[in-house]
Amino acid sequence: MKKKCSSALLLLLSVIVVFTAACSSAGGSGQEKDLKGRELAGGTKSEVAKGRYREEKVDLPFSVQHIFDVQCGEDGNVSILFENEPGSFHYWQSGDGGSSWEQKELGTEWLPQGYRVVSASFGEKDIVLSAGKMSEDPLDEKHAVGEYAYFQMEHIQGDAKVRALQLPLPEPQEEHLQSGYGLGQILLSAEGKIYGMFISGEEENSRYEVVCFAPGGREVLWRQKTNTAEIALYGDKVYLSEYGGAVQVLDAGSGDKLEELAIPLEANFLNSMDVNTREEKIFYSNKTGIYGTDDHNTLTELLVDGKRSSFSDISYDIKRLCRVEGDVFLLFVQSAAGAGMELLRYEFDAEMPARPEHELVVYSLKNNYVLEKMISDFQSSHPEVQMIHEVGMEEAAVKEEADAIGILNTEMMAGTGPDVLLLNGLPWESYAQKGMLKDLHSDLASYVSGEEGFANLFQAYQTDGAQYAAPVSFKIPVVVGAKEKVSHIQSPADLLSAAEKTEDMPAFFRQDKGLLRYMFSIYWRDIQKEDETVSKEGLRKLLETVGKINNRLKETENEISLFFQEDEPEKSDDVFANDTFLDASNITYGNVAMDLGYLSSIHDFWDIVHRGFSYQATAKGVFSALIAGINCESQQEELAREFLSFMLGEEEQKIFIDGMYAVIMGLPVNKDAFAQTPSVLAKGIPQEDENGSGNSEENDQWMEPQRFTQLLDDAGNLTIPAMENTIVMDAIQKGAEGYLMGEESLEAAVEEIYKALELYMYEKRYS
Repeated sequence: MKKKCSSALLLLLSVIVVFTAACSSAGGSGQEKDLKGRELAGGTKSEVAKGRYREEKVDLPFSVQHIFDVQCGEDGNVSILFENEPGSFHYWQSGDGGSSWEQKELGTEWLPQGYRVVSASFGEKDIVLSAGKMSEDPLDEKHAVGEYAYFQMEHIQGDAKVRALQLPLPEPQEEHLQSGYGLGQILLSAEGKIYGMFISGEEENSRYEVVCFAPGGREVLWRQKTNTAEIALYGDKVYLSEYGGAVQVLDAGSGDKLEELAIPLEANFLNSMDVNTREEKIFYSNKTGIYGTDDHNTLTELLVDGKRSSFSDISYDIKRLCRVEGDVFLLFVQSAAGAGMELLRYEFDAEMPARPEHELVVYSLKNNYVLEKMISDFQSSHPEVQMIHEVGMEEAAVKEEADAIGILNTEMMAGTGPDVLLLNGLPWESYAQKGMLKDLHSDLASYVSGEEGFANLFQAYQTDGAQYAAPVSFKIPVVVGAKEKVSHIQSPADLLSAAEKTEDMPAFFRQDKGLLRYMFSIYWRDIQKEDETVSKEGLRKLLETVGKINNRLKETENEISLFFQEDEPEKSDDVFANDTFLDASNITYGNVAMDLGYLSSIHDFWDIVHRGFSYQATAKGVFSALIAGINCESQQEELAREFLSFMLGEEEQKIFIDGMYAVIMGLPVNKDAFAQTPSVLAKGIPQEDENGSGNSEENDQWMEPQRFTQLLDDAGNLTIPAMENTIVMDAIQKGAEGYLMGEESLEAAVEEIYKALELYMYEKRYS
């Protein structure tokens, strides 16, 4: 036990020593370079190189859920085949490199009733298609099953004709038809050959083969077995990706392997790649940018920097890349909300500075998805600004939070450091006391007054009338369940009583470190006194309660609760920001009696209401929030203030209610954005018919108005920020570990934690 105690004390002391030490600024910078790595002559503003791709978001006149093929011609014409709902098939064209679009009528009378297109591909003048019958099982989400049917559309630019293809494929066995049997991918070459990825069997017994058919599909020219894979056809080469890293290049005529290319593609693999056979160039995209390389992948250059582009947004998934003749790229992306795809168009602008004129450095101790999303959105609307996100825990020399905080402290005290800081996990109160943060009171006057924001949330972070920290989003600690079970729960003792009364199933899933972190964060006011000393009795009482709840949860744990036990987080993960699990469906399914956590999503709130449950705040007035501040020594003060205003503005705050809840969690602090919740949610919640099935009509009556009014009132009554100091929590978790595992007494754990916290509080007061 002595070893553990001393390590915790050393961790705390190292932060304090570094924070109070005299500092000197780090300097020196190398020769500036443009996006392609070229040195800028002289390094002066007047000599800055020009030439950069300009991003444009194209408003599509159609909705795309799945792209079958995109064809970019040398004349700037672009054609796209896609589906917007199961069983649909659409063909649109653009004559100006993707800026505007018009629909081409093909009709779907050729598609058998109840079928949907599985794959489709442009040839030189024709289109080939693979289609399968839609499953009637609602759990299959209308996936294509059975034996696939194949079609070829001839002369699509004129009087199009459709004929069925009878491809020479093996007869399927009955068991093959459960998940779809045939060409899951179908491609058409300029000379009329048909290529496909043949899939048979299902699940672990699935088999994959690349097959090449003669024009008309009457005979097989060659075939090659493969693992789970996809293919793409460019000129006389077939590109094969087995989802394992390298891309195999095959001779389209014989199927012989020519070479392997180590192209760093992401989740959509070959859809994120395009090939110009005439120029012998390969283009590919991932979150870091759009790249160009030769056809052997020996010399690569960055064309579009992902850090300065929207597709690096954490909420975006790259679905298809297409290079148009004349230095234009089209990138189809889809947000985590699952709505229709968006089109990003990149065209080279020779007069645009190769590097943005301004640079804004934004810091967070750990990774944070909300901040990444907001940085990306601001970057997209401010091409003249280079946004740099520094994550303290990702520095090479950093092993513990203390190391990262020490480095930041050194920079801040030296008058350098980042411009904007996400203050979670940082000793921001000390920064404020030492005059290292801007007083934002005048900037946030409309929020503090309650005109634009929840005044109570902003006032909770005031220090003697000064506003050094601004909340960006917030969460409410709650327990969810039937009203009669949760309405009385308002204290740790109430939670313990509820857990002890629950039989045959866990009271809730949150246990061990997750439970400890949650309880100490929201009930910290019972431990820390007004003079910032620690109440040993309060510490003992809360730790004992957590231990008893934890023991009760372990007594009732089952396979499902074991599944939900959290893994050890990465050092660079913001545990508090990512602690957003709240799933009322588990109560409905009988997996738990209640759910304990943070109400951090409007969609979770709707789920609670929809399932007929209630929620109860577990700690009166307590809330968790993401908070931001501005470095007092920032050389980009005006730009930093603009970014803060952007983060809090109504338009950007809508990210918390527009459906990206799988990635972007939190409730908006902007009152106007918050008030739009019912109407925004109504658009995404289907009406239910008399049989309980949903339809696509907007649901204006999605809940009783008083339920949302109650949420609004609850948000207006929050006054106490939760304790989310990573140094304090680290000491608590280290000291409590042995006790929670039954290897250490309560008194020993309390003594170890108490000593570590007292030392930290003492040094914090007198440093």
